[in-house]
Formats: sequence, structure tokens, C-alpha cells
Amino acid sequence: MSAADSNRPDRRPLLRAAVTRPVVGAADGALVTSAAPVHAPTSTAAESRYDPSSPRFTLAVLPDTQYLFDADGADPEPVRATFRYLVSQREEADIAFMAHLGDITEHGSREEITLAAGTFDALDGKVPYSVLAGNHDISSGDDQRGDSPYLHAFGPHRFASMPTFGGASPDSYISYHVLTAGGPRWLILTLDWRVSDSGLRWARGVLDAHPTLPTILTTHNLVWAAGDGGAHLSDNGRRLWDGLISGNDQIFLGLGGHFRPPGRTVLANDADNDVHLHITNYQDRYYGGADMIRLYRFDLVRNVIDVETFSPWLLARDAADSTQLEAETAELTGPSTGSA
Repeated sequence: MSAADSNRPDRRPLLRAAVTRPVVGAADGALVTSAAPVHAPTSTAAESRYDPSSPRFTLAVLPDTQYLFDADGADPEPVRATFRYLVSQREEADIAFMAHLGDITEHGSREEITLAAGTFDALDGKVPYSVLAGNHDISSGDDQRGDSPYLHAFGPHRFASMPTFGGASPDSYISYHVLTAGGPRWLILTLDWRVSDSGLRWARGVLDAHPTLPTILTTHNLVWAAGDGGAHLSDNGRRLWDGLISGNDQIFLGLGGHFRPPGRTVLANDADNDVHLHITNYQDRYYGGADMIRLYRFDLVRNVIDVETFSPWLLARDAADSTQLEAETAELTGPSTGSA
């Protein structure tokens, strides 16, 4: 930690309250403290209230949806079901935000991007959210790639009216959101696929401008996992760790997709504090993952984060008519011994 950092307010007690108490691990490698059944939404309200002062709130995380927005066989209905769930349950679950982890589409074509953008309209004005470009959403290269169908649909103009939106990088591919949840404010940093050196400098500037905000970093390629649920930094993840994460103590959680299966690891940063790094991706499961959603339920009273992973689309179906594959995919959260 630098000398300048020593003069900043200590935010680690809040982070410890959020993520470092003993927990139970989920079957897919997430952090959970319970495996309570998840039920399909009962509310049909178009919009629900959200209480930013509640000490319990939810961050929804949506990984690779690419097979559901594939021109060769697109079916966005599972995504629509997930969005209906988030909107209808926003008040009951205090859903503060939804973060997409990239690879929205399969080919990044104008047709696929347009279909995806129209599907995301269901969240506009109802649940704030972020997206980021995965390698399937854009051409090769870093965030200096210039114009693209992705940028036309999911550039900063899409988020400008959201109360959480903080700004975007000059190239428009990187952004951040600030949300009030549980009382304090939190920063969501959204990093594009293969962030350039200038993009990293911009991201460091955002952190420098918000030094007291606990930060969740979202990106597409961060860690990869072996079959035992343990995760390891990818080449791109190592670059992010060395160039951004490790030296910025306020980052306590990093979320990525791209690889599969899911997994997690905990690394010590330069201040010798834990940083939790998770990979979330279900595209290889039934129906392209059936738009599995992962809910990080922050409980600042119990000092834990409960995690649930499930498909609202499958859970809304009649269980008696479900196939074995549907039943196995509908809900992945399960108990197994572990600790943060």
C-alpha cells in the first residue's frame, strides 16, 4: 500500500464483513451459507421498489448467453424469463444490480446484437445493469478497436440515464457504476475483453477517484478452473492482477466468465488482504445454460454472502413435465463443506 493510501479511510472492515467469514461452498464452486430452495417469481408487477438502506441486498450475475443469441438457432426466451424474475423480485430480494460477464452473443453480428439489445430492453428503467464485450461480441484486438455493432447497441448512451452509471472510457468499451446498497456505496468496474494499457490507466483513475468504495471487478476472462472447483489466473487475469487488482486494496471480488467449469480462488493482494476471484459459466449445460443466473446475496447483518445459482426459465416450468437434464440444470446450488 502506498503512502497516499495510508491516509485513506479504512474500508477493509466492511469488506471483511462482506466476504471473509466462514461459509459453505456450493456445488458449482460459489460461496454460500445456505442451500434454501429457489422458487419461481410470484409477483407480476412491472416494476418494484428497491431499498438502498436495507442491510441485505442482491447482486445478480449473468454469464455467457452466447448460444441463446446465436443466429443459427437463437432463442432469447430463457433470458427473458431471467429478466422477468429480476424485475418482479427486485423489491422482495432487494436486487441492487445485474452484471453481465460478456459473450452476450455467439458471432457479434448486427443481427445477433440487435436481438440481444431488444431483449435487454426489459431491464431498462427497472433494474440497473452493466454489460461488457466478450471475445464473441467483437472482433479481435483490445478496447481500442473502434466502432462495432456491440458499441452501437451497448455503448455508454445505453446506460447514461441509469442512476448508477458513473462514466465510460474514451474508447467507450470500459465503464463503471456506483450503487448504494446496504447503506454504503459500492463500485462496479466493468472491464472489456483484453483491456489495453490505456484502458488499465483509465480504470486505475476510476479507483483513484473513488478510493473509499468497496469494488467488484467484472470482466470476461479472469480465472480458469479445474474439475475440483479451484481456479487459477488466466494469462489475461494475471495481467489484470498485476496491473490493477493486486495494488488496489478496495477490490475484494473479481468475477469472470469465458472458461468453464465454474470455480473460485482467493489470492492475497499487495496489502495482504484476500481477494475472491470467481468464474461463472454454464453455456455447456442443457440448452446453452438455460440462462442460469447467479445471485450474490449480501447480508451485512450476518456478515456473509449467500450465493444461489438457478434458471428462472426452468424453475417456472411444471416439475412433473421436466426432463432429467432440465431438472439437473434448474438449480445448481447445493451444500458442500468449505470456507472463504
